[in-house]
Amino acid sequence: MKQRITDIQPHPQLHAHQQLYLNQKPAIVIHASLVEKFGLRIGLEIEAHVIEKIITADEEMKAKNYALRLLREEIYSKTQMTQQLQGQGYGENTVKTIITELIQSGHIRDKQFAEKWIQKRLRTNPRGKTLLKQELIDKGVDRETAEKAIDEVGVEEEETLALQIAQKQAQHYKNLPIHTARRRLHGYLARRGYDADVILRIIQRLF
Repeated sequence: MKQRITDIQPHPQLHAHQQLYLNQKPAIVIHASLVEKFGLRIGLEIEAHVIEKIITADEEMKAKNYALRLLREEIYSKTQMTQQLQGQGYGENTVKTIITELIQSGHIRDKQFAEKWIQKRLRTNPRGKTLLKQELIDKGVDRETAEKAIDEVGVEEEETLALQIAQKQAQHYKNLPIHTARRRLHGYLARRGYDADVILRIIQRLF
């Protein structure tokens, strides 16, 4: 069933949005750019499926603009952005469409996310490769991408950071018997994701 556009007015509260009136009644509010895109004008008769397309296009535009605002502040993985959009109440199809667009445009790249996240983590709160990989997987990065990003962390870089935090932690054990200090430091480094070989080399250097 067709409805006639009887008026198109700027929305009084939403900037760059227009209020469409159908059959003399206020109907939908859409971004002004969509009025031109769909060739909407007073007197035009449109069917229900066209109205649905217009509403979908408006929701997708809002979702994409929201995602781009987030991406200006920090990098997101595919899973994180999906959760952000879902949290804003956008529908499943809209979320899938926008995520696909963001991946194709290069705004979302899990490999880049993983690499930047690892470097930030190593600067601010160092972890061993084992824990870093698990944290990336927990953030929605697929295992293969996480492993490739972790492999780019050099052995020397990992051990240097491990030694720095181990030296600091070892100060808490200076009054303990050496075997107790070694055991506690081993547990501390293991909990931070360092593997047994790295831990052994660190302990040998400190005790």
